[in-house]
Amino acid sequence: MNRIVEKRNLSEDVFRFTFEAPNIARERKAGQFLIVQLDNDFAERFPLTIADADKEKGTVDIIFQAVGASTLKLAALEEGDSIANVLGPLGMPTHIEKLENPVVCVGGGIGVAPMHPIVEANRAVGNKIIVIMGARNKDLLIMEEEMKALADELIVVTDDGSYGRKALVTEPLKELCESNQPPAQVIAIGPPI
Repeated sequence: MNRIVEKRNLSEDVFRFTFEAPNIARERKAGQFLIVQLDNDFAERFPLTIADADKEKGTVDIIFQAVGASTLKLAALEEGDSIANVLGPLGMPTHIEKLENPVVCVGGGIGVAPMHPIVEANRAVGNKIIVIMGARNKDLLIMEEEMKALADELIVVTDDGSYGRKALVTEPLKELCESNQPPAQVIAIGPPI
């Protein structure tokens, strides 16, 4: 159980793992997370958000940045390896309801990963969705195709202007909030600006 079936390097030190976890795949909701323990000897347990899940295949996707001891050890695992203990889904799911005005989902950097299930859930209830995603540069953008497939409008920004619009995510957000159809709700996940 919890066998890694796919490992992808998305950008510098950012990885996407797909692993077997049929119960979690079946039960997870937008906004929930997992507690991961890599092996029974390595006692640290750490949280990771669920980026996606496939109920039919019984798999869960996590996207993480390898920055500390635990995530560096996780990044060293390969396809076919197993994660010893995965507890979840945990946490209060994000409240999703049908709204008249658009829902704006803002994801910065690695924050795009936990935003994905929230965008999916808003799509499922019929909300108009505008996604603003940003990163320091083009090479650090993740999940653009997935967001493009779900959003009614996708705005991509990079700090250095190497892709999309040169801006911080707050600039197009401010423009949308000042428009003649301001968002009913804004959900933002990402690093501090």
